[in-house]
Amino acid sequence: MPSNMTSSNTPDHVDVPVLISGAGPAGLFAAILLTKLNVPCRIIERQLEVSPLSKALVIHARTMEIFAITGILNSFLDRGQRLTDFHAYIGSKLTAVLPALSNKESHYSFGLFLEQLHTTATLTEELEALGIKVDRGWELMDTKVVEEGGKSWVETMIRRAIVGTNVRRTESKVLGVVEEDPEEEGKRYETQVVKSEYMIATDGGKSVVRHKLNIGFPGRTLDNNMILYDGHIESDLPLNDHISVIQGANNHTMFVFPLHNGQVRIMVDNGTLTPEQHAALKPEDLTLEKFEALAAACVAPAKFKCLDSTWLTYYRVNERRAEHFTYKNRIFLAGDASHVHSPAGGQGMNTGLQDSFNLTWKLALVLHGIAPENIMDTYEAERKPVADGIIKLSARLLEVGLAQDFVRRTLKKIAFTIGPYILPYIPGTNPVNMLAIRYHENAINQRSKSQASVDEDFQVGQRARDGCLRVISKQDMGLPASEGESVRLHELLVGPGIFHVIVFASDMLPSIANGQPTAKSTIKGVETMDAYELAKEVKQHLNSWRSRWAYKPASKIAGQGDLVLPASISGGSSTTTSPNASLAAIPHARNPSTLFMVHVVAAESSSTSGDNTSMEFNLDILTENKAGEGKVYLDQQGLLHQKYGVLVEHGPGAIVVVRPDSHIGYRVLGANKAAWDEIDLYLESILVKQKSTDEIENDK
Repeated sequence: MPSNMTSSNTPDHVDVPVLISGAGPAGLFAAILLTKLNVPCRIIERQLEVSPLSKALVIHARTMEIFAITGILNSFLDRGQRLTDFHAYIGSKLTAVLPALSNKESHYSFGLFLEQLHTTATLTEELEALGIKVDRGWELMDTKVVEEGGKSWVETMIRRAIVGTNVRRTESKVLGVVEEDPEEEGKRYETQVVKSEYMIATDGGKSVVRHKLNIGFPGRTLDNNMILYDGHIESDLPLNDHISVIQGANNHTMFVFPLHNGQVRIMVDNGTLTPEQHAALKPEDLTLEKFEALAAACVAPAKFKCLDSTWLTYYRVNERRAEHFTYKNRIFLAGDASHVHSPAGGQGMNTGLQDSFNLTWKLALVLHGIAPENIMDTYEAERKPVADGIIKLSARLLEVGLAQDFVRRTLKKIAFTIGPYILPYIPGTNPVNMLAIRYHENAINQRSKSQASVDEDFQVGQRARDGCLRVISKQDMGLPASEGESVRLHELLVGPGIFHVIVFASDMLPSIANGQPTAKSTIKGVETMDAYELAKEVKQHLNSWRSRWAYKPASKIAGQGDLVLPASISGGSSTTTSPNASLAAIPHARNPSTLFMVHVVAAESSSTSGDNTSMEFNLDILTENKAGEGKVYLDQQGLLHQKYGVLVEHGPGAIVVVRPDSHIGYRVLGANKAAWDEIDLYLESILVKQKSTDEIENDK
């Protein structure tokens, strides 16, 4: 990857480095991540208030993992309800309780039921705690990439109604309808043109950004007419207590989700319609009485009655993916702006959040001058295949759920009956949990050039797996566990924007006699390393990396223009020095050196498994390190080594580089000097050397 392309190809002044259009979950999460990475951003939203309606209902295990890395998970756990299964009915008869969201791969072995309204509110609170507020009432009208004099940037026109809102009386209330109505007669607006280095479009399935850039959105619209209802009900069935899937007595399928406020969400298939028939429908044609009759027929002979309704609408499922997620490497589509699909499996919001997680750390590296601009090519290369896979998965789940032909109805009845007995024995990870998503080789994910490839399960691009380690420190280093207690590896891999280097030492480190290293040995052609040598290599390379690559304060991001710093940062009262200054991100307090952390994982050998005292003495030089600076932990049963494909007994060890989004970027067998040099070359291939203060002064 060339190292001569940085974010210098932008004008000397921009209003804000990153403009985010759309304050749904994906946009809010992108703003949180950028702010924590010292990247000022402005997030605009057309609606004056958060919608009280919730399309998404579940946060999956993988999303909880990335929330934990970001440091915001507890707020969601406090509000959500843990779910692991659902109830399957045929008519009014409960036939099975099926595992739906449970998993053995993650610490979060459940799905978190939380309506999008509360997810959005929680993300908004987390963003505001960082000093950023959503700039509401602003509607994006046009955007373009300006290329001039060898430089490029984004110019975006936005407007806000002077009185009232930007919502127009003529807008369709039907989900999934795309329309463009430039303005409402008699309404007055104020406009702005925002200049930014980059823009993230998280403005939904109707994305104005996607339309203005003429990015295609190919796919299909299903003929099924789906009805969605939120409200209070009465029924003989305990539908308020569990997620339920009902194979209706009327050959319609109904899905029921309990909501926090005592209401339920019901989605029911109302058959198929031609596009012409669907176009002829009017929202007012769908009445509460018609819906109640349809739902009651599904659960018959059980009783069913609607007491009220807060949302009643119909829609057709769209399965579409944008032709491009990136426009001229300056504008990026994320969330529903880049892919829409069936709600089956609850993948949509989670995929959008993971889009933001993949995108923002790369964007931050570029804006801080740490990585070249063309690292952004990997965003589309990695997220497009994920979107395609999610569309196929959701389509398959919906097709199975809605199928009404005799054969598949019969198969569903059989599955509902025997599912609890066979599902625990089906190998593999449930794709709904999103834990099996992996990225393939690219500029960031590189296979070792000096060694044979390992099995695919342990290869680059895979999600970094979790596992328990024993803390063998003689002092508290601020870890979530103290000496003798267990800590999970994922609890160490925290902090957005950090490369974590995991050194698997196999069982070679304890092989020291009387505090002195034993003779070196060679295992599978790889020379081993004792604890003293390893401690030296860790210190040397960590210091080298941190001196070459570091985050800047937010106020030093090139081309950002004037910013406002709060009193807590600037030491005095905040002042506004530009029209958009009050919208700039407040820098998250962080140590610039935390771009890299190193963790050592040692395994017990059979000869020392019963002599922990001897092991702790031999490893003193590593146990005294601070967390993230080469501190050693004990993999007592070698299970974590196995999860990463590293031999435990008389093994040569390995070094694994975990990207800031907790996917594996590089791995090399061995922990000796040659292996460390290989890690050096990997980092040099994806990052650019930053200039020192003296070099900057010499350039002037």
